[in-house]
Amino acid sequence: MIPIIDIAPLVNLCGGGSNTSQASSAELETVIKSISDACENYGFFATINHGVDTAIINDAWNVSKEFFDMESSVKQSVKMTDDYPYGYENYESLGRSISDADNTTQHSLSPDSKETFSVGPLNSALSNMPPRKFPLNASSNFAPATALYYSAMENLAKILFRGLAMALKLEDADWFLQEGRFDDGHQCALRILNYPELEYVQKDASAVHIRAGQHTDYGAMTILKSGGPGLQLQLSKDKESSTWIDVPHLEDSFIINLGDLMQRWTNDKWTSTLHRVVATDSNADGRIRDGDEKLFKSARRQSIAFFVNMNGNTTVLPLDTCVDEAHPSKYAPIKASEHLIQRHNQSMMAKNK
Repeated sequence: MIPIIDIAPLVNLCGGGSNTSQASSAELETVIKSISDACENYGFFATINHGVDTAIINDAWNVSKEFFDMESSVKQSVKMTDDYPYGYENYESLGRSISDADNTTQHSLSPDSKETFSVGPLNSALSNMPPRKFPLNASSNFAPATALYYSAMENLAKILFRGLAMALKLEDADWFLQEGRFDDGHQCALRILNYPELEYVQKDASAVHIRAGQHTDYGAMTILKSGGPGLQLQLSKDKESSTWIDVPHLEDSFIINLGDLMQRWTNDKWTSTLHRVVATDSNADGRIRDGDEKLFKSARRQSIAFFVNMNGNTTVLPLDTCVDEAHPSKYAPIKASEHLIQRHNQSMMAKNK
């Protein structure tokens, strides 16, 4: 089970100022130690007492569900394209079957097994990203509720960055927030996701139905609001012997996972962990159809992911606190935006193989 961390002391610290001299309380030290251990051993942790207004979360959740229940013409009025990396998308999954490395467990993927809508930064001039677009015929509250949630995630990211900086023993708790690393020019992306109900015919009760294939995230970290079980992570680097671990669903929490950029920044001291989403059975009785074939009915699943990306011009080089004689620097300097493009291209190449 991934660590569950009460970050109230960190939230309170950030609300009252970011001076590291205030970080001497036993409660705060416990939080920072827990974050450090979680980042090093899991790359994932759950946060409770995170300080985000429940009304903001609920409003974004409700307009997201309402949006995905609308006609296709409304959803596709703002589509993801090569020139606009946000908007609506429903073609990520391929209609094919794959196997685990041991070739024993079959996984089935269905076309359009999930649909998404993404929103980019508010300040397009500073971020060098396209201006936001919203579907004209969506709910009148869709744009404001989504924008307010985005803003709340920006604030939570800043709180978490201070916790990460202290866990890494950097010289200033605001290190990630200084010198143009993360300010109004960041390239964060908010993605609302819907995994609709699907039915699968299966003869093997052990079959796993994939809703989002195994992957790591590209950026610094991801803040996930999940609507139910299904998220799994793989801790071992030995993928042939590793098993998938269920990430618990906690109602009033956010799941935090580190991305590839943070693993690079920490010289592999912290890990960007492989994860996936699998279908959960909403049909507990396993109805029989056509002899021994069972009809597996997957539950609908919603989530909202906030991908925390730095300012594009940020230079990422292994941190001094993560480099020593026993752990020499593994990575050359790279701009944050170049890293994202590089990882995106690598992902596209892997999908096309």
